[in-house]
Amino acid sequence: MSNLLLLIRKDFILLGNFIPLFLLSILFVAYVQLDSSSMFATFQSLLLLVYSCSMDAQNNNTKFVLGLPVSRQEMVLAKYLSLIPYSFIGLVCSLALFLISFSFGYSISPVYWIGVSLTLLMIPVTASIYLPIHYWLGYKNYYFNIFFNVVITITTINAGSSLSNSSVFSKITHLKLQDHLVQIGLIGIVYLFILYFSYKVSLRLFSREEL
Repeated sequence: MSNLLLLIRKDFILLGNFIPLFLLSILFVAYVQLDSSSMFATFQSLLLLVYSCSMDAQNNNTKFVLGLPVSRQEMVLAKYLSLIPYSFIGLVCSLALFLISFSFGYSISPVYWIGVSLTLLMIPVTASIYLPIHYWLGYKNYYFNIFFNVVITITTINAGSSLSNSSVFSKITHLKLQDHLVQIGLIGIVYLFILYFSYKVSLRLFSREEL
């Protein structure tokens, strides 16, 4: 098993006791906030990344891992790659919420999955903002993590409710992708550049940090 997979597995082991309670709280709040549930249930999975970074800082895990045959580049890259399973967890939460709501007779808007898809795309972009700040602050990021958690929760509830009541999702539904291939390609290039630039900044900051 590669070092990257082992590092991601390490984060999930640390979060093992926390994930079940975390998922239940997401589903409960999302069920109460059905108007914004498509964004809330999915986007809250990003907080798993925040918690794993917090636990690394609090338990001094980073210094321990550096004592193993693992490079700093692999440690940073593993954090970015961990967004894949975290996003999958968010997708599963959205599916579970959809099935729960359907079983109780609640109807969910047809644009529900559009909101989920857009939120999945937003998770890496938001993480590309968070991770450089995390590596810049180092062990001093405790209060920033609390602030980030609050901002993510409030933003997803308000933004999800506002978007569901606007015409944005309906416009996307009727959008013909074949007529906007150039714009989509440019957006994709910018999207990948943001992630790559964020990774390089995080790696540079972490490489300079003395542990």
